Amino acid sequence: MGKALNTFVDKTARKPAGKLGKMMYRNPHGHYQSFHLILDKLQLKPDDIFLEIGCGGGVLLEMALKTVKQAKAIDHSLDMVQLAGERNQAALAEGRLEIIQGNAEALPWKDNTFTCATAANMFFFIENPMLVLQEWHRVLRPGGRLVITSTEDSAWIRSLFSIWFHSMKLYKNSKMEDMFKQTGFKIAEVKTEKFIQLSYAEK
Repeated sequence: MGKALNTFVDKTARKPAGKLGKMMYRNPHGHYQSFHLILDKLQLKPDDIFLEIGCGGGVLLEMALKTVKQAKAIDHSLDMVQLAGERNQAALAEGRLEIIQGNAEALPWKDNTFTCATAANMFFFIENPMLVLQEWHRVLRPGGRLVITSTEDSAWIRSLFSIWFHSMKLYKNSKMEDMFKQTGFKIAEVKTEKFIQLSYAEK
């Protein structure tokens, strides 16, 4: 991949930044379907402690905070951390929310911290998926729920996302289930719904 194309992939998807990244993720209409699938699957309760990895502009966080009292989020893009913070200023000021810049492969929280966790449309950019799944497993409490939205590997998807595809790691549904089980999740269900790969696991 050429340098210019690599930079474009970063700024528009892999690590959104700058005016273009902020414009795309301030209100990412293309992700709303995933957000609603996640919330429907998680069935959040007020006493849930919610974690989002790759929070982008903070839209899903805002939706979750309408129900949960406590939430935390991490993103490796400083611009996205700032954007998500701007969108959720009240929750930050009230101490209900923490948003940090960091790496999903080394989450800064203690074992058994969260009751639920999610990642919307970013898992395909993770270089070491098993390591990240292990981190999710570590920080979730027993019985904790995890929902990931992604895209199942297929020729049609490779064509649709041709610009970004060479930077994406896509998995068949059966492979996702195997990865959950290998990292210790007791329940693993993966299906394609409305063209979105919806993965659910419980610790």
